[in-house]
Amino acid sequence: MKKKIISIALVVAMIAIIAAGSFAYFTDTKQADNTFTVGNVKIELTEPSWNTNGNESDDVYPGEALPKDPTVKNVGDNPCFVRVKVAGLDCLGEENMITYETNYVKGALGEGWELGADGYFYYTKVLGTDETTTTALFDQIRIPKTVTNGFDADAYDVVVTAQAVQAQGAKSSWAAVQSMTVAEIAAWFTTCGM
Repeated sequence: MKKKIISIALVVAMIAIIAAGSFAYFTDTKQADNTFTVGNVKIELTEPSWNTNGNESDDVYPGEALPKDPTVKNVGDNPCFVRVKVAGLDCLGEENMITYETNYVKGALGEGWELGADGYFYYTKVLGTDETTTTALFDQIRIPKTVTNGFDADAYDVVVTAQAVQAQGAKSSWAAVQSMTVAEIAAWFTTCGM
């Protein structure tokens, strides 16, 4: 009986060893470490000519052209699309609209800029890294000739706001990203939550 128990115990032990060895053949563990850093989109909005002439223009006169040249610089780590909103061109009233000009041409925009259907001005090129800067949206604003002595508020403001979104991922290839239309760029801003 003892021999039988010892034999059974040996058989059970052998089966356990074989089973443990089989499990070792059918299992495996691997680990891969994927290190990455997160990029960023960061821009600066400047008006070089406005800042050269002072941050305020006091005592403007009818028909006066004021230097105003909004440009956007990419100071982030990723290429981006840029759009600009200009508010306050109607600050003197609908009948006295302030106009923008480029090279003294009323309503002309700087190279690479286009007005979108949503009222934003879109830079039609991808703004690269290494502190790449757009051309000026326009180079001056003009006070309407209809402004008279009746305009005596303390100050009027024309406000320029710039926004940017990453360019990568907007299309399946970089060549397709670089040839996007203004409508596609506007849709990409919406997709990115802007």
